[in-house]
Amino acid sequence: MLSRCTRAHPRASTRLTLPPRLGSRKPGVNHQLHSFHCFRHTACPAAARNACPALCGAAAYGAARHRRGAARRSVDRREGGEVVSHHALLGLPEGIADVSEIERAYAAARKMAEELPSESLVKELHEAYQAVLSEATAVAPASASAAPRGQLAAEANVVPGSQKVFLQTFGCQHNQSDGEYMLGQLQDYGYTVVQDVEACDVCVVNSCTVKTPSESRGLHLVNKASQLQKAVVLAGCVPSADQSLPKRLPHVSMLEVSQLDRIVEVVEEASKGRVVTLLEKKKSGATLPSLSLPKVRQDRLTEIITINAGCLNFCTYCKTRQARGGVKSYALEDLVQRAREAVAEGVCHIELASEDMGAYGYDRKTNIGELLLRLSDALLDLQASSGAGYEVMLRTGMTNPPYIMQHLESVVEALQRPNVYGFMHVPVQSGSDAVLKAMKRKYTVSEFMHLVERLREGVPDIYLLTDIICGYPTETEEDWQRTLDLVKRCQFHGVYSSRFFARAGTPAARLKQLPHAVTKRRYQELSALEALKVDRFAPLLHRRERVWFAGSDEARQQTLGRTKNFAKDSLWSRASPHPGGGAARRCAAGAECHGGDHQDFGAAC
Repeated sequence: MLSRCTRAHPRASTRLTLPPRLGSRKPGVNHQLHSFHCFRHTACPAAARNACPALCGAAAYGAARHRRGAARRSVDRREGGEVVSHHALLGLPEGIADVSEIERAYAAARKMAEELPSESLVKELHEAYQAVLSEATAVAPASASAAPRGQLAAEANVVPGSQKVFLQTFGCQHNQSDGEYMLGQLQDYGYTVVQDVEACDVCVVNSCTVKTPSESRGLHLVNKASQLQKAVVLAGCVPSADQSLPKRLPHVSMLEVSQLDRIVEVVEEASKGRVVTLLEKKKSGATLPSLSLPKVRQDRLTEIITINAGCLNFCTYCKTRQARGGVKSYALEDLVQRAREAVAEGVCHIELASEDMGAYGYDRKTNIGELLLRLSDALLDLQASSGAGYEVMLRTGMTNPPYIMQHLESVVEALQRPNVYGFMHVPVQSGSDAVLKAMKRKYTVSEFMHLVERLREGVPDIYLLTDIICGYPTETEEDWQRTLDLVKRCQFHGVYSSRFFARAGTPAARLKQLPHAVTKRRYQELSALEALKVDRFAPLLHRRERVWFAGSDEARQQTLGRTKNFAKDSLWSRASPHPGGGAARRCAAGAECHGGDHQDFGAAC
């Protein structure tokens, strides 16, 4: 139980003042801030009055924020009979909704608390962070001035399909594909798709729950749209993984991931002021949306094909299985047919998407190796029959180690094909067997290294990506050094690193968490690792390589492409002449090319 010190430190009871903030308050007026008191102990020894170990971290942090000129107001709560301000404790203004700013303020406050040191303050700061974050991402109910929902008079003025819809997708390629299908259905029905939430009548948020920041950004958009009095539909993994959301967000319509083919129905009802909740998974055998649904590609030259949904793992830190369920695979022939249709529509770049590509076919009498080879054959046949002078390139998706290793030889054979990028994304997460076991990752470091070595043996210049979690609760300093050693040894082309976030409802959330300073330091050590700064593409400079172009950078007026082994290259458009001069011509992908489909690599970067 917290209570105010009977002998508070003199500085701990000082009232801080800030000069007026220009543009937001009346000039010439000083605004007093919340009083920070030491409320950690029932008494402070007189001898310690000038160096009270419980010198309120809020006062210390508040002074620091004062020096930086940050204004803040408090939202109060009662704890132990005393008024405690979560926002003031973190040095934040009342009602802040910027998730990234909340995270930065929490990190700074916790760092100062750990320097005191004060474990009780660290715990209190964490509680304040959770409360402020929850408030920022919670959707405020519609105000009294908002148009009433569900009235027949309001419905009479709504013409189905006439409204403007804004849709934003967060997360992985699978989510991106889901978003394209939802956009396609809405546009096909007649809805007008707009590019910002302020211009819409209905806001659709296709959310991601893989990490706390991504989930928070999605819920922040829900909050913003609600404050703008827009009808809101929350789709994707967040509502699918949290069945309590309808109670927390009673005025937000929700759509489970397997129900995305009903997005038009939900948006139509939401536009009438009704709230629809479709969070039941479809019955077995019908849980995958049809591949023939209308689709609006975010990149007209790239087709994202979801090959399977769900996961076979029960990783202790992840909510993917709660959202997507077990593995469900599309039939191999359906995927080949979808690829053929996409090529007929002008696509020249196909990306496979799933939660775990290596688990494809686990529920059918097939596997990922067979799928890759069949897709490669089909695309080569299309090229031969059409007489096209270019290949349609195929890119693999993310795969966890255990299942891809079962079909490694056929996967390597597929990666060696001329129309399959030499690219693999294989998350390792940790270089310690003890941590991998605690995570329930179902493989060892030696097995992962065998996978890497075999891939590089079969495809010497393969582009390898991995994921690393920094600061898993059971991770020791020795475990962490083993992770750094693994990254140095593997020489990855890229590492998606993230600090550990305890996801509510996962086993890892019940473990004792490492201090924030430890996870932050490990994250910084990994980011600064020299092994990640090596230019893997230096040997390609001034070497002629075949490049496939399927994207553009409008800001730089460049066309972007990839080599067979996924090295990135770019070309200058006519509006921005190529540094080497020479005439430009249009390649099969529709891009402005110099020198045909072979390019002096790096010359135009």
